[in-house]
Amino acid sequence: MELVVNQINTLSTKNDSDLKKLKDFLRHEQEMLKTNAEQIPQALQALDPAQNALGIAFLLAAQCGAGVFPDQRQTFCYIGKFLRAADEQQFKKASVPVNAVCKYYAQMAIDEGQQARLQSLRPLRCALEKLRPDPETLTPVHTELIRVCLKAKAYTFAASVLDQPIYDISLSSPSCTQMTPQSFLCYFYYGAMVRIGLKQYTQALQLLLVVLTCPASCLSAIQADAYKKYVLVSLKINGELQPLPTYASHIVQRYAKSPSYVLDIAEAFKAGDLTALRRVVEEKTQALEADSNLGLAQQIVDSMQRHKVKMLTNTYLTLSLAEIATEIGWDESKAAEVEQLLFDMICEGEIRARIDGATENVSFEDDDGDMDAAMICKVEDRLQQIMGLAQRIAAFEHEVVSSEAYIRKTAALEGGGAAAAAAMGGYDLMDM
Repeated sequence: MELVVNQINTLSTKNDSDLKKLKDFLRHEQEMLKTNAEQIPQALQALDPAQNALGIAFLLAAQCGAGVFPDQRQTFCYIGKFLRAADEQQFKKASVPVNAVCKYYAQMAIDEGQQARLQSLRPLRCALEKLRPDPETLTPVHTELIRVCLKAKAYTFAASVLDQPIYDISLSSPSCTQMTPQSFLCYFYYGAMVRIGLKQYTQALQLLLVVLTCPASCLSAIQADAYKKYVLVSLKINGELQPLPTYASHIVQRYAKSPSYVLDIAEAFKAGDLTALRRVVEEKTQALEADSNLGLAQQIVDSMQRHKVKMLTNTYLTLSLAEIATEIGWDESKAAEVEQLLFDMICEGEIRARIDGATENVSFEDDDGDMDAAMICKVEDRLQQIMGLAQRIAAFEHEVVSSEAYIRKTAALEGGGAAAAAAMGGYDLMDM
């Protein structure tokens, strides 16, 4: 172990050649490090997190992999300080052990309890920012950070990460060498759960769609759970089950048609039968609780009346509170509850209406369609985002179709048909 420490101190320079030699040396010594993991805590005391980041990352990865912790709490605190202080250049070169360390660190935080979870958020955010090649690239640390945020119910902290659009996972990038399909799916699935926790249902639906439209040759458990939440969120914000996009894989499309409690809930919601909807939710309580969907399902029950009220605005100009109660399936005597429901919907901008307290009549109003300055700025900003995204897509398409790999594959397929495809080893075009 003394030789390892000396090598780390000697080769931890700003020179890329020295860092490469150190990385190769530590890779070669991985088994020895795991075998002598009990000596690693002492070795770490002789190293500086800011100057010896590459070496410390390999030592910590070996220690965590061996599961040897003389004092786990002390190790947890050390990793947190290391992630904050580590040199970014060495951090990126040690992406594989750093990703492993972050995964162990996140699990330690979850196991230790709420205080440790909150304590781990800043270090993981620092690791994420140092590891990614640019803000638009997804790394495995993104997934671990959102997972801890979800367990800690630190939804606002997670939202600041989720607000950054992701356009690349760069599997060839040094910072993403361990990005797996599971890690990719979990990031967007956890993100959707955070958005649901913040009651940002539209954003949650978008993240769930990313999970459900990811190419798949077999159904992932993550996609199965995501579809259940997709159905419930879709009912809540749209008042109906939105079909999956046509580009979703046939595996997911087939699962969406198979019998499940969410489809029973969707059918009851579509029929507008509040009693039947409540009965389905009550009968499926155990399954809903097992999938952590009970709270969302109960919100669907509550939202049915709101959806019915919205539908009334398309048909009537004026109704009494008693008539609205009847239309949404309540007793006429619940005029006060109907008034409170309408008041909430008006305050939240769900409908435009005026309530006459003297006559107990409600007048529904059409949206005047006028846009204020804030709305105009919002539309202009959205148009700029759309134009920017269109340019990105065009540039990416040009990069793909002009690449040597694409030209070689398409030429082989067009020139030789099945024989060419066989010669290519059955190459999947999704690999291009």
